[in-house]
Amino acid sequence: MPGPDPRDRPTAADTPAPPRGRLLAPYRAVLASPGAPRLALASLLAKWPISMFPISVLLLVPPRYSYAQAGAVVAVMLLANAVSSPVRGRQAARRGAGPVLRVCLAGYLAGIAGIGLCAVAGAPLPLLLGSALLMGAFFPPASILLRSHWTAVDRDLGGRSSANALESALMDLSLITGPVLAGWLSTSIAPVLPLVLIGALMALAVVLLTALPDRATVPSPASEHTGRILRAPLVMLFAAQLLFCAALAATEVSLPVYAQERNAASASGWLLAGLSAGSIVGALALGRLHGSRLTRLPVLLALLAAGTCAVGAAMSLRPLVVALVCVPAGLAIGSVFARFFTVLGTVTPPGSDHEVQGWANSMTTVGFAAGSFGGTALGEAFGTTALVFCAPVLALAAAALAASARTGTTP
Repeated sequence: MPGPDPRDRPTAADTPAPPRGRLLAPYRAVLASPGAPRLALASLLAKWPISMFPISVLLLVPPRYSYAQAGAVVAVMLLANAVSSPVRGRQAARRGAGPVLRVCLAGYLAGIAGIGLCAVAGAPLPLLLGSALLMGAFFPPASILLRSHWTAVDRDLGGRSSANALESALMDLSLITGPVLAGWLSTSIAPVLPLVLIGALMALAVVLLTALPDRATVPSPASEHTGRILRAPLVMLFAAQLLFCAALAATEVSLPVYAQERNAASASGWLLAGLSAGSIVGALALGRLHGSRLTRLPVLLALLAAGTCAVGAAMSLRPLVVALVCVPAGLAIGSVFARFFTVLGTVTPPGSDHEVQGWANSMTTVGFAAGSFGGTALGEAFGTTALVFCAPVLALAAAALAASARTGTTP
């Protein structure tokens, strides 16, 4: 069955713009789309597990296993998730999201149960790593399906980035609250409780997604482009996304290292929270700047590079100053994420939305892993300043790739 003709999609001329006098008008338009409030809740529920998992494992696995082994558990889960994301997205398009979500949820919950049981019983390390592999390989593609939905909503709104901006703001909210919640549950009640909650939250997100018949859960027609989607400009955009995530991860790694060097380890959370707070504000502001030059992807990436330079310069001063600088430095983060997914939606072949979102999820995960690993090594070898100043180089390289991608629209 042929996919929908891109020419039939609404354009900016066909869709009335939200009233300019209201700051939240674009988001009211997003939430007025069919099932949007329920999907927004599902989005938040699906994001908490990924933000809670690393700290949950680091607080649960030791002392039966070393911290290095705990880190290996997190790495195996993330790597398995990244490698399998395009496959899960493709299967969701071909077989329908409901069946794929349910099968993946079963494997995901089995992996979580295995991690918890191995950690409590002190089972051999290969069993623990195997459980992490199972969890990552069957990670329910909720985020992939939600990105496809929000990107379609943005197209209906005439190419605005309001829906993806809302999604980015929810992601930042989960990054702020998830680790705090997991840490409190681990230290105040029981170390295994965060894993139980992670499974329950994802199960509830899957229930919300499968119970709501809309374009995020209806099978997409098989596309003649499936299997041949990795061509320019998608490859250029994917490469830019990977470099952007590596730059962001390097910046995030540098902040706790800086805090420890200044004997202010307790300030690490505030520094990261400053970035996330700025990211939320920037993402929400993006919905009000439709058509502005500031919303172009290369410009947003250049602003991110400038922000990371400001953070590096502030590191010669007190942690309080760095925390204050982190807020404006983070303004471009959520906007870049939102704009990436909006631009990807404009060049996705018909019927390949879920698969493209799967590849985008892989680029995000691999980029963060590379940035964290490389940033840690660079910081250990050359110090915090060298670490944080590598982020602008990566961000500018991402801007160059985004600018050179021929998308047929302004990236």
